[in-house]
Amino acid sequence: MVNSYYGIYQAERGKTATEIRAADAQLGGWAAELGQLGSALAAPARAVRRSLRRQRPATCQAAPDAG
Repeated sequence: MVNSYYGIYQAERGKTATEIRAADAQLGGWAAELGQLGSALAAPARAVRRSLRRQRPATCQAAPDAG
């Protein structure tokens, strides 16, 4: 059987300033990596959207007057 008392102790005890800073730095690093991944994935999607936009005919064409 797994002893879960240490996990409970860790959850209930207060964190030191050093532990909080380390956790914040780690979260910041993950956020930066996620942002870079998002940028890397968005660039090809933008290129596809641009190429599709160029291929579409103009939607507003001047109609000859029926006068």
